[in-house]
Amino acid sequence: MLDSQQLRAFVAVADHGSVTRAAEAMRLTQSAVSAQIRRLEAQLGCRVFDRTTRSLQLTAPGSVLLSYARSILGLQQQAVARLATPRHAPTTLRIGCSEGFPGEWLFAALADFRQRRPEVHLEITSGISTLLARQVRQGALDLMVGTVCDAGEDTETLWTEPLVWAFSERALLDPDAPIPLAFLSEPCPFREAALASLAGHGANWRIVLTAQGSGALTAAAGSGFAVTVLTPSGMPGGLRAIPAGPLLPGLPPARFVVQRGAEGEALTALAEEVRQACFRWRGARAAGAAAA
Repeated sequence: MLDSQQLRAFVAVADHGSVTRAAEAMRLTQSAVSAQIRRLEAQLGCRVFDRTTRSLQLTAPGSVLLSYARSILGLQQQAVARLATPRHAPTTLRIGCSEGFPGEWLFAALADFRQRRPEVHLEITSGISTLLARQVRQGALDLMVGTVCDAGEDTETLWTEPLVWAFSERALLDPDAPIPLAFLSEPCPFREAALASLAGHGANWRIVLTAQGSGALTAAAGSGFAVTVLTPSGMPGGLRAIPAGPLLPGLPPARFVVQRGAEGEALTALAEEVRQACFRWRGARAAGAAAA
């Protein structure tokens, strides 16, 4: 059996690159950490570090051990957290996520939060942001992450993007025929914003698809069947933005928001997790765009 204290010392030395810094981080003496490493090497029958007067490097067996050590210590922490949870009803947080929201980074953040806080149950509802916001205000949801055009005072804006008319890259619109449009069913903020803009433009258009999910909208646009309204971050490959002009009017910006309807330590921690994950995702996108 591998001793957890020895594994913690080993991981600390590997992470900090020296016994001295590892001892400071663990609040132990340097000799105590060195003794843990010696006992670990004696049990394994091999050296886990190559030591010189100037550096300390993992050996080949040490590199193999490091991944196992991290997994073992991580599982121990999860076991302690789960078993140490007070014996009462777990906290449940009810989260709303709007249709078409850039979801991969969001669900990764929720997965990370669930792993660190196994005592908190997350229940996710996906739908139209207008309805989800209403549920937050009514107390049926604790938090909503979604896209709106008019942000209320009870929302926090994570970022804004322009709304665009999206259509197939391979198809052309007939300027002499009504523009075929596809929207989510009411009440949808993108639909409302688009119809308000169209009302003051005088364009020739008609709604040919009312969908219950964003997948149908992108499929219709990608096939050339209809034009829909998206944000650049939510536009899949194969679509292009139709610039505002004689055919279609300009559109207002969309706001990506967090809306809280309840208080509590767990909900505050989750909202911060979502906020930080959003900033990391936005930063990675900006860096990728700059590199391209």
